[in-house]
Amino acid sequence: MSAPETLTPATLATATFRGPQLGVLGDPIAHSLSPAMHGAALAALGPTHPELAGWRYHRLHVTAAELPAALRTLHAKGFVGVNLTVPHKVQALGLVESLSAEARRAASVNTLIVTPTGWTGHTTDGQGFLAALQERTGRAVAGRPVVLLGAGGAARAVAAACLDGGCAHLTIHNRDAAKASELAAALADPRAHGTGLDTLTILPAEALVVNCTTLGLKADDPSPLGATALRCGHFVFDTTYAATPSRLLRDAHAAGAAGCDGRPMLRWQGALAFRLWTGVLPPAEPMRQALAESAS
Repeated sequence: MSAPETLTPATLATATFRGPQLGVLGDPIAHSLSPAMHGAALAALGPTHPELAGWRYHRLHVTAAELPAALRTLHAKGFVGVNLTVPHKVQALGLVESLSAEARRAASVNTLIVTPTGWTGHTTDGQGFLAALQERTGRAVAGRPVVLLGAGGAARAVAAACLDGGCAHLTIHNRDAAKASELAAALADPRAHGTGLDTLTILPAEALVVNCTTLGLKADDPSPLGATALRCGHFVFDTTYAATPSRLLRDAHAAGAAGCDGRPMLRWQGALAFRLWTGVLPPAEPMRQALAESAS
């Protein structure tokens, strides 16, 4: 059958598929550009990799309560891999047979690979973030002070990658200060500290500010950071993306600070996940173009 644009557990249960299947699971999921991006990668590789000709990538709206059953159904339906986005990256830790070293270090999963009896859990968020940062700024994270907003699944992966990449220090700010402190403690690194968002009034010079909250997914979302904290010399990496720039990025621009949304990270983490599933690193330009066209 031709699968619906967005699958749900109900429509998935009655769907039939031909060939290897991939997908992204989240709640919300309508905003996700992953299907367009991976579809472009598969189309671009078709002429040189005929073994990928029958592969398809789907969008699936799955709530947290539905995730365990959905993964069982996907396994039974012959899916070979899936991506996980909000709110599944932490919950999935308890739903896989094994974890990669990076996923274990980050305590976060964004990519699953099928096994005969279940799934293995991986994360490409951290490496995707570092690659996107290098691409957009021409600098690695080494030696830079990092201010991380949020303490969820993506934040965990970014935090671990920044520390492992040699950042000068990492301050984690979250609405729930206890969760920020718990994440900092779990990272077991003296450079990491956790506190509340309400304590964030002054940023270090040349700080790298990374938004890993969900604020920015909706056009009317407020910024997680007070506009007066931003200065020229800061770089704001907002891991969310939408049709229009987030309030955080608009504030950064007004303050003379550089920044980018989450599409470069989305492309890189997606490319790395694609390689885990297929053994092939997809070309960048078709994925980049698909993201630009889908967001316009």
